[in-house]
Amino acid sequence: MQWEEGSIRFIRAWLINGSIMTAAVLCSLLMVEGTLRAIHYTYTPLRIQVINQSSEWRDYFKFWDEQAGVGNQEFVYDPFLIWRPRKGGLFANDQGYRGEKLPAVKQAGSVRIFAIGDSNTAGWPGWPGMDPPNWPMYLEQLLRKDSSRFTVTNAGVWGYSSFQGLRRFKEALPLKPDIVLISFGANDAMRHPLSDADFSNQKIRKANVDKILVKARLGQLLLAVVDKLTLTGKDRLVARVDLEEYRANLAEMVRLSNERGIKPVLLTRPFIEASSDRWWIRNFLPAYNATTIEVARRTGVRAIDIYEHFKDEARYFSDESHFTEEGYRRMARIVYEGIVDLLQ
Repeated sequence: MQWEEGSIRFIRAWLINGSIMTAAVLCSLLMVEGTLRAIHYTYTPLRIQVINQSSEWRDYFKFWDEQAGVGNQEFVYDPFLIWRPRKGGLFANDQGYRGEKLPAVKQAGSVRIFAIGDSNTAGWPGWPGMDPPNWPMYLEQLLRKDSSRFTVTNAGVWGYSSFQGLRRFKEALPLKPDIVLISFGANDAMRHPLSDADFSNQKIRKANVDKILVKARLGQLLLAVVDKLTLTGKDRLVARVDLEEYRANLAEMVRLSNERGIKPVLLTRPFIEASSDRWWIRNFLPAYNATTIEVARRTGVRAIDIYEHFKDEARYFSDESHFTEEGYRRMARIVYEGIVDLLQ
């Protein structure tokens, strides 16, 4: 009896002490959370503020895709592609692309052309019932004057690098494209603390726990500590995709195309002007364009030097690296003339 009473007293004391300790810890955490809020402490993992305080889009889509606006309406986080168009949303059809939905069974004699690229390929934003300017759409219009058997699928995505482009191309292979038009370089050249490959390989960044932690100041502090520990020695700015990896990504897309009887065409990335900001992409893009031509020459595939066609032609640009509607129509014509013999 005495042993039982002693055990009960011990358990009761243990529960009381445990409750007191738990309450003390919770109060301490709440005090720290309150203090962090009072001093307006915030930390957004991997947010970049080196180029006119522009945001890190990889981070935006990974952590903030539930916010109202473009991120919520048109794109969602994806652990494989970092982000992807929301299928059936404002930007993409049910297959995740801009343009006509492709039948599951490919009709005999039909020719499927895929345009894989970044925002200059994706074109202007739009909404249901309108056709926002983009050169793949205008290319399809030109091709269908010759024959209705041509379909051009716009697989371009805003902010995409060749790292993401290669993965998106692999996903498109079951749809059996006949020709693939490849245009990257601008986002590859962007400078950030982490390359796309390193960013994608961070295991903690693949867990939903990050999106939970970032809602509290304590969680943000924890993420800041984790980043500080894991990014030691990596505080310098690097390309999202360096030239060596860019070369390898293009070569792999060419290899996959050749393996499956697809005709690949490499396009250089158009832009205008240089920049006094040493970190801005226009200072790095010439090397990526040169690498595009080099890969085409080395692999024996076709290249269309879009940059040279638009060099010093500011009237076709809405900003330093994106076209006006007239620019998109002109690019479509240039691409049409560059691939017409491949269509026979």
